[in-house]
Amino acid sequence: MMFHVIDDADFVREFVVGVIKEHGYESISFSCPEEYIDFVNSPDYKNPIAVLTDVTMPKMSGYQMMDIVSKLKSDLKFIIMTGEPEIRSEFIDRACMYLGKPFSPESLIKVIDSLIRCHVFSPSDEHGCDSADHRNIFPIEEDSCPHRCNDCSTDCS
Repeated sequence: MMFHVIDDADFVREFVVGVIKEHGYESISFSCPEEYIDFVNSPDYKNPIAVLTDVTMPKMSGYQMMDIVSKLKSDLKFIIMTGEPEIRSEFIDRACMYLGKPFSPESLIKVIDSLIRCHVFSPSDEHGCDSADHRNIFPIEEDSCPHRCNDCSTDCS
């Protein structure tokens, strides 16, 4: 099972990739949104379980990248890794989960495990992946995965 990681900070990419690898999964990392968009358009592209992305990056934000990539691959699930103190309301529904930087390996593993359960069984409360906000320092109480129906527990993508 594959994950894609996008962050302009080398140490963050290496940390996330290392935790994913130690947990027994594969990942491919990218240093900027433009590099990831090129990859999505390449013949080497394979759908990941999820894309873990920073949002504050030079030239193009993670949110802008998500808008572009979502038009190309509408079934992708995004996990936002951010140190921003708050998420503007127009961006809240763009990701399935949020991780506040800095985060621990245990927090990342919890998110990865939830994503794997969602991938295998489809998103639902039971699997812990219909709604997750690990940014406990942020004022948003709940975010809902855009791949989950409002009135059912199946993936609607």
